[in-house]
Amino acid sequence: MKLKPVVVATLISLTSFPTIAEELFTGVSVSGFVQTEIRYKQDYNEADSSDIIVDEIGFSIEGKVHKFAKAIMSLKYEEDNTPLEVDNAYITLTSNSPLYLNAGQLYVPFGNFSTHMVSDPVTKFAEARESAIQVGMNTGTVYGSVYGFNGITQDDDRDTIDHYGMNLGFGQTTDSMSFDVGFGYISDIGDSGSLEGFLENAVDYDYVEGANAYVNFSAGAFSFNGEYITALDSFQTQHIAFNGDGAEPKAYNAEIGLDFNLAGYATTFAMGYQATEEALTLELPESRIIGALSVGVYTNTSLSLEYALDEDYSIEDGGTGEDSNSVTLQLAVKF
Repeated sequence: MKLKPVVVATLISLTSFPTIAEELFTGVSVSGFVQTEIRYKQDYNEADSSDIIVDEIGFSIEGKVHKFAKAIMSLKYEEDNTPLEVDNAYITLTSNSPLYLNAGQLYVPFGNFSTHMVSDPVTKFAEARESAIQVGMNTGTVYGSVYGFNGITQDDDRDTIDHYGMNLGFGQTTDSMSFDVGFGYISDIGDSGSLEGFLENAVDYDYVEGANAYVNFSAGAFSFNGEYITALDSFQTQHIAFNGDGAEPKAYNAEIGLDFNLAGYATTFAMGYQATEEALTLELPESRIIGALSVGVYTNTSLSLEYALDEDYSIEDGGTGEDSNSVTLQLAVKF
């Protein structure tokens, strides 16, 4: 059987130059998770409630079309909170250097939000998902980036790309320990997901800068997560208020964790303390004591039990001054 010259030429080129085939297409990967929870809560007014919910479903596709280019898309669903939607959709370009570029809908690197718990830490009020351009570098030890986007908030009549931020961190992992420390800055913390609902059509709005710092550390079976996030100025009273004045929300989270073997199952026990200031409008507690026990029952399958005790802001600050407690049992599978 005779082969056409163009086929012969193609086979010879792919055999002689394997990097050509490698650069053309390297594959598609799929991952995801499902989290189902049984929840009980007694609120600040001592009213009881309980429910069984699909807490969150996540599904991600990564298409690496070239050794220096890939596209990432993820879908997200949260029962009673988020309908099925596109969570991330962006393109990453890299090279042989530590530099990279991300372009599309992504979570900008403001806030770290690492936690051992089932529920999100109070610091996550500052998480921001944007359609942005991000230019960064990662040497394996030092990492950082700058980014820009056109946010939902505006401080003038121009609809322009005038929001920006940066982050810088340092991390290292050895056989016996690992650590990661860093900080970030954003030109308007009001564009975060928890705040933009109050500010989407705000008139005479002034941008409020934000900053965060974090440290994650582990050594053997012990681990620690800590983070602090704050607005660097006060919002105007007509936009977000606290106790009759403009609010300057801030939050911090500190956790310790211990890994051990329980009846042959990998287990983590963690305790934490979280607190906020001037965040009553965001429906966050003034303080939270929280603990969780998580057991890996099968491969990529975990069963977690969490208890949280929240304290509301005082009556003088506009709260109830009362406590609330909640219990959550979560079954989670990753694939």
